[in-house]
Amino acid sequence: MFNMENDTTKQEILEAINIFSTNVDQRFTKIESDITTIKSTMVTKDYLDEKLSDLRGDLTLLMRKEDTKMKKLVEILRGRDVISEEDKTQIYAMEPFPQLAL
Repeated sequence: MFNMENDTTKQEILEAINIFSTNVDQRFTKIESDITTIKSTMVTKDYLDEKLSDLRGDLTLLMRKEDTKMKKLVEILRGRDVISEEDKTQIYAMEPFPQLAL
């Protein structure tokens, strides 16, 4: 039952399997490389939390500066009798930084 044609066919099959497995290995290597690249550029939750916290602090600081400007404007308007003391109190009681008693 030893046939030369069968041996050739088996050899061709083994070569085809070898080529296929080599291609699959190369594709897996590329995929692993891509995953490593994605992981290295991916933002972590801690990093994002820190950046959002920084942004919140920056925005709060800007809002405080604007609040200071608004208070100065209210003082100028009150000093010129453009608004009443009650108006001033109502404005100061407004958000985001309410001031209830002056």
